[in-house]
Amino acid sequence: MKLDTKSIGFKLWIYFTAFAAVILAVLWLLQTVFLQSLYNSMQKHQISKIADEIYRAENTEYAIDTLAADNSILILLTDANGSIIYSADEYSPSYRPDERGHGGGQNPYRAGEAQNWQEQEYRRLPEHYGDFLERLGSNDSVCYTIERGDGGTLVYGRRLADGNILYINTSLGAVGSAVAILRVQLCAVTFLALLIGLFIAMWIAKRFSKPVSELSEQSLKMADGDFDLKFNKGFCSETDELASSLEYAAGKIAETDKLRRDLLANVSHDLRTPLTMIKGYAELIRDLDGSADAGNDAEIIVRESDRLSLLVNDILDYSKLQSGAVSFELERVDLSALAEKTAEQFMEICKSDGVEIVTEIEPQKYVMVDARRLEQVLYNLISNAVAHVGDDKHVYVSVTENNGFIRTEIRDNGSGISAEDLPHIWDKYFTSKKRGANGLGLSIVKEILTAHSAHFGVDSEEGKGSTFWFELEYKKSAAL
Repeated sequence: MKLDTKSIGFKLWIYFTAFAAVILAVLWLLQTVFLQSLYNSMQKHQISKIADEIYRAENTEYAIDTLAADNSILILLTDANGSIIYSADEYSPSYRPDERGHGGGQNPYRAGEAQNWQEQEYRRLPEHYGDFLERLGSNDSVCYTIERGDGGTLVYGRRLADGNILYINTSLGAVGSAVAILRVQLCAVTFLALLIGLFIAMWIAKRFSKPVSELSEQSLKMADGDFDLKFNKGFCSETDELASSLEYAAGKIAETDKLRRDLLANVSHDLRTPLTMIKGYAELIRDLDGSADAGNDAEIIVRESDRLSLLVNDILDYSKLQSGAVSFELERVDLSALAEKTAEQFMEICKSDGVEIVTEIEPQKYVMVDARRLEQVLYNLISNAVAHVGDDKHVYVSVTENNGFIRTEIRDNGSGISAEDLPHIWDKYFTSKKRGANGLGLSIVKEILTAHSAHFGVDSEEGKGSTFWFELEYKKSAAL
């Protein structure tokens, strides 16, 4: 199987493996490279605390004995000239020299063991004590490291209130052997950690990528037209949200697909009727050529052909507007003149049906629009009002200015629109029980006005007629 380096599983595996490697690298640095520095720093802090305890202790000798044994350090108490007053280390609880400076009197190892020391002295000053006194000088305290091959020695000195000097010495070499042991252990730990980390990273990557892969598979089914899908949830909130979004999208796509099928069915039905009539009347003309009725039959053919052309044009217009394939040529247009012209077209058409178009149009109201498309909006809205005209047989067209906007209204006193149908009135081929099928007219109006960033809507109550309106920004001059 080909490895997909762009998959979420592979990326998660790489990231977790890199994370484990970084953690191990930091561990190596802390436990080997920086361990000595950390240990030295801690020892300095510890010795400083020990010196403070001795400084504050009521029984200095007892404090020196206890702290030297507990912390495995050498502590000397000397006078300003370097003569030992008291000393202790982890092996010797206490030592005070006699008057001659020899160690026989208070030496806990007694005379039999003291004879091993040069000139019967139990404790001698360190070789570097002179350097220590120079470093201390007139300072209250001093702390420094004497470097050696085994890790070195940490020396701390403090001048006490009585003028005596506290000297503390501890070896730093113990950490060197610890580091050597740690290196061996870390090699094993690193190998095991990387091995375990790789398997854990693979498991986590698979765990995280599985729900995403399932969502992808379900999405492909949607592309094939299967919208009856149930997405698995429960892994995490993000994938649950994505699953919910896909379910919502599947529902909307299914709804759109149903509308598309309904549209094709309705269009087919609408086309079939005029085509049948065209065919029938064409046959009559053929059979009755030269008769008195030939002219009337020809007129019906023309009228139905026009109806068919208008329907096809609406379908094409809507498809283009939906796909964004229509380019709008904006220009400064006199909306008043355009509305007047469109209304006049209907005045002649509606005379035979007794419908009167009443205009209330303020002159010279300019807007920046595509003139042909806006004329289509006016035509569709007036046509819709005429189709739903009330008993008074009046349709009202008005163009007025209000707060920098030009408001156009087309009103009828027909049956109105129910509150239930009002949100859907702009939908293509929406069918209402009382108003019948809308067709594409209002849908085309919506698309064109939306493309012009116009405010638009409909105010209607059942039994009180409807007012369709839209507002465009007033352009007093030709400047954009």
